[in-house]
Amino acid sequence: MLGPTNFLTRHILNFLVATTALVVAIINIPSMASLLSLPLAIVAYYASNKITLFIQKSSQSKKIGFSKSEYKLIEAQLKQAKSHVQALNQQYVRVRSVRSFKQINEMSKLAKRIINIVQSNPQKFYAVEDFFYAHLPSAVQLSDKYTLLTKEQIPGTDIHLALEDTRRTLKELQVTIEDDLKSALSSDIENLKIELDFAKMSNEKRKDRLKIGGE
Repeated sequence: MLGPTNFLTRHILNFLVATTALVVAIINIPSMASLLSLPLAIVAYYASNKITLFIQKSSQSKKIGFSKSEYKLIEAQLKQAKSHVQALNQQYVRVRSVRSFKQINEMSKLAKRIINIVQSNPQKFYAVEDFFYAHLPSAVQLSDKYTLLTKEQIPGTDIHLALEDTRRTLKELQVTIEDDLKSALSSDIENLKIELDFAKMSNEKRKDRLKIGGE
């Protein structure tokens, strides 16, 4: 949930720490410098990264009002969700119809948008918990089942009914994930409406003042 700025800052700091450790070693132990330089730089970089990452995560969790356990939970769910999206994307090469490809592609795009929203604004996680715990995992499992059944091409009424049922359930899941996205965006939409209403009121007041001034 740390942004690009945190990533860049952390690794610049790590590089500076590793370079400093290397210079100190060369000055104090010149005879061992060539032998120790690379291992020392690697250890310093790794230690600096661990410490800086811990500090950044602690600072970020405090900033958004989360406990460390909440922060870790959401971070883990985001990581798992990204893994699910990768698994969903792997179905592209297995589907045998344009309709199925489009459906999987749409669910993947919806899932990525939700993940990106929560990544940027972790508070929104609680508005879409079911997406992480149930809807996305179910979509991955069902799409895998569906592509497996279509790949086997086994004739029979039972297989045909199972395919139709799975296809219908996947469509329902797509609609559900669309609703999840709406839930993730709901607070932003409300804030936008409030800002628009405020802007309209301010504009009306400005017009009234101009009218009074003109009179």
